[in-house]
Amino acid sequence: MTRGQVLAVFASPAAAVLFGRPARADGLIRFYNGSFARGVVVEVRVGATLDGATLYGTQKIARGDVWEVDTAGSVAWWRRETNPGSNDGRTTGWQRVDPDHTDARVRL
Repeated sequence: MTRGQVLAVFASPAAAVLFGRPARADGLIRFYNGSFARGVVVEVRVGATLDGATLYGTQKIARGDVWEVDTAGSVAWWRRETNPGSNDGRTTGWQRVDPDHTDARVRL
């Protein structure tokens, strides 16, 4: 066995460990709609407190789709329509997500 063959044996598992995992982006929140057939509107604000949070955006997420929100590690606050598609203006209470050092996932 040559030196190159030996190195190749060790390099393949090492590469799988180093590069086989999906990249993590600190502060990324993924909102996934797995429930609402007609889509659901989600509002997101970013800031340490709800009173001081800045609007990040509002998005209608179709069933099976994901909305990725990059908060750069800051706390985020979100809410969604109570009755998706009804356009009655009612929303759920605010929910807090702290994506510091990990990616956060919210299933709707």
